[in-house]
This record gives sequence, C-alpha cells and structure tokens, in this order.
Amino acid sequence: MGRAVMVTSFKGGVGKTTVSANLAMSLARMGFKVLAVDCDLESRCLDIALGLESTSLYNICEVVTEKCSIEDAAIHDSRCPNLSFIAAPAYFSLSDNDAFSFTEEQVRNLVIKLKLEYDFVIFDLPARPDKLYKALVKYCNYALVISLHTAASIRAAEKTAMALEELNRDELNCTYLTKSLKTRLIINSFMARDAVCGIRPSIYDVIGKTSVQLLGVLPYDEEMARGQENGLLAYQIKGGKNNFNRAIRNIASRCTETQVPLLSGVKLDVAKSRLI
Repeated sequence: MGRAVMVTSFKGGVGKTTVSANLAMSLARMGFKVLAVDCDLESRCLDIALGLESTSLYNICEVVTEKCSIEDAAIHDSRCPNLSFIAAPAYFSLSDNDAFSFTEEQVRNLVIKLKLEYDFVIFDLPARPDKLYKALVKYCNYALVISLHTAASIRAAEKTAMALEELNRDELNCTYLTKSLKTRLIINSFMARDAVCGIRPSIYDVIGKTSVQLLGVLPYDEEMARGQENGLLAYQIKGGKNNFNRAIRNIASRCTETQVPLLSGVKLDVAKSRLI
C-alpha cells in the first residue's frame, strides 16, 4: 500500500499549501504515482499552487460521501502524468461544515482505496482541525508539521505536534491501517544569516522547542516567492536551479526512506558548518 501524508499546522500562512504542491510534484517527477488532495475546505488554494485552477468538476466532499468516484474527481496534471489532484469545494462555510455528514467507514474505505491506487497521497489540511481533519489523522502514515522561522509559528508547531499525539493516542486501537502516526517537522522560509547572528532561532532551537524530528529545511527564496505569484512550482523557476527546489527534492527523497544530508545542494549566504 502507498503512504498517506498529511501536511499540517494550527497556524495559517506558514506555507502548508506551498509545501503540499511542491512535494507532490517532486515525488511525481521522481517516478512515483502521487495524488494531491485539497482538504482545506474553506480556503481552497491547492489548485492555485499547483497551477490547476478551475479544472475540476467534483471535489473531496463528494468523494468522501460517495457521490462521485475517485476516478471522476481526480484531475491529471498534463505536465506530469504521475500527478493527480482532487479539489476542495468551490465554496464552503462554517455552516456547510456542520452539514457535511460522513461516516468513519467512508473515510477509512477512501484512504484504503487511495493507498492501493497511489504511492503517495498528500492531504493539504486546514489550520483549524475540522471533522475531516480528525478523521484523516487515524489513517495517515505521516504528519508533516510546517513551521516558519518565527517564534509564533514555532509555538504553533509545538501545539500541533502535541494535538496530533493526543489524537493518535486516542484512536490508536481503532485502526489497522498504520501502526502509529509519524510526525515530522519542516522549517519553511529559514533565514540562515539571522540564525547564525542570533536574531532568529537556530535549527537545533526549533527542534528543541517543537520536540519533533526534523525532516527538512526550506530556505527563504525570493525567486520562489515571486514565482508563486505567477503560479509557478519550484521546478519551473530557473529550470529548477533554485534553493527551494533543491530543498524540497531533498525532503521528497527522505519521504522515500533515502538518506540525504541536511541542506544538500542548497546554496546559503553563510557557511553550513555554522548552522550545525
């Protein structure tokens, strides 16, 4: 079976959708069959990040409640045949969330089907844990907690990891799909010079405060920030020769159990030895 990966943080604006989109594309370009699913029902930005805006007829709510099939809802990316995408609803409010009715069995059956069909399923999740979020926790293999290189975001990552541990502990005996949820940390928009100068926390400080095992570090990249505004993924910016793309490829490789040195291939304005 494939692996289900939830990308999460209880703080908005930390880059969950950016990581979800670029991680999905990186894995797909490595040859894995990948499905990216927008489960942020209210914000709904994964289609924009992927460059697949206004391409879907059906959404994840209709798939969960079995109103349409996975095949009907999944949009295939013409740039990479290994990547598919399922959108969130075009409009979804708090009142819709109360009316969004599904059973535990429906979520479990959906995740089983997705794991049988795809090597990786990437769930882009909201900052506010709703019913779908809590249901998916039980059946995911990995939770990637995203934190910006700021004190407030690091604290939110710590709270997210604690909540995930509690949810997983409460539901551990209810599922046979995964032994336990493996929580990993991704530091986004890392500013190496500020870390060396003591203006911002070091990598070790972030790990210590969140108590989460590090999966990867994504350096702040102005080219990536500009490219996003034009609907580009990291591999499309400067032919992929940018720091963000190098770093997200490292993370994708680690998701496949391949050992990659921290910040391998990433060019920084300080010596890497000063960060370790």
